[in-house]
Amino acid sequence: MIQGLSANLNALKTYEDQLAATAGNIANVNTPGYATSIYNSVSDYTQAAETRQDTVELSGGQQTSGVDLGREMTDMIIEKRAFQYNVAAVKTQDEMLGTLIDLKG
Repeated sequence: MIQGLSANLNALKTYEDQLAATAGNIANVNTPGYATSIYNSVSDYTQAAETRQDTVELSGGQQTSGVDLGREMTDMIIEKRAFQYNVAAVKTQDEMLGTLIDLKG
């Protein structure tokens, strides 16, 4: 049961980092030359944030960011739901541990 709680807490941290990268991309959607951040979980304990330079050159030599707002909003919704599901799992495990401790004592 403790291993399951640990896995859920690690997942919460991963989704928190993914949400932070997505929020940064959305915040900089109008920043010329902004490099889109992409969060990749390399392993359970090592995470890396990559950047992708997708600038679009407009007429007159102006640049805009290459952030796809539709994609970022979709990613944010998915990450938010996954975070919520992991919070629910942690709450359930906490209640189960509380009940187990009450029964034991």
